[in-house]
Amino acid sequence: MIYKFRMISSEDRAFLRDFEVDANQTFLTFHEAIQGNLNFDPSQLVSFFLADEHWNKGMELTLIDMQNEGDMAAIPMDSATVGELMKNRKERLLYVFDIYTDRSLFIELLDIYEPTPGVTYPICTAAVGDPPLQFADSDIENFSPELADDAGFEDFSNEFDSDEAGSDSIDD
Repeated sequence: MIYKFRMISSEDRAFLRDFEVDANQTFLTFHEAIQGNLNFDPSQLVSFFLADEHWNKGMELTLIDMQNEGDMAAIPMDSATVGELMKNRKERLLYVFDIYTDRSLFIELLDIYEPTPGVTYPICTAAVGDPPLQFADSDIENFSPELADDAGFEDFSNEFDSDEAGSDSIDD
C-alpha cells in the first residue's frame, strides 16, 4: 500500500509538500526523501514523533539507536516501517528537523491506496513554497502546534493538484 502524507510548516503557510511512501519502507527512507527534497544537511540529527490530534509528541523515531531509560523508548528509524506504525488516515507525525530549537514540520496521513505500477517510492508529488531554513536564526521563536492547526490540512485538501503545483509528477 502507498501512504500519501502532507507536510506543512507553522513558519510559512505557503510551504507544502506531499510525499507518497510505500508502507514497507522504513521511516529512514521517508526521512531521506524529506532531506533530499528540502535540501537539508543530512548530517544533522532529526526525529519523527508520532503525534495525537493536538500535535502532542508520542513515540520517537530517531536516526541513531538511543537507549532511553524511563520515558517511552525511542525506536531507530531504520527498524520501523511506515505501515507498522501508521494505520489510519488523519494520523499525524512531527518531523523535528532542528532539535536545538525544537522546530518541526507537521505531517498528516491523507490517504492510503494501491501503488501505481512503474513508480519508484518514496516520491514528492506536490511541492509548493520554500522550506523553512534548517537552522533558526537566534531571533526566531518556537512555534506552537496551534499554528499548524490554524494552517488547516483541510484547507489544502483539494487546493493543490500535483500537476499544477510544479512538483515531481508521476508519469503513467
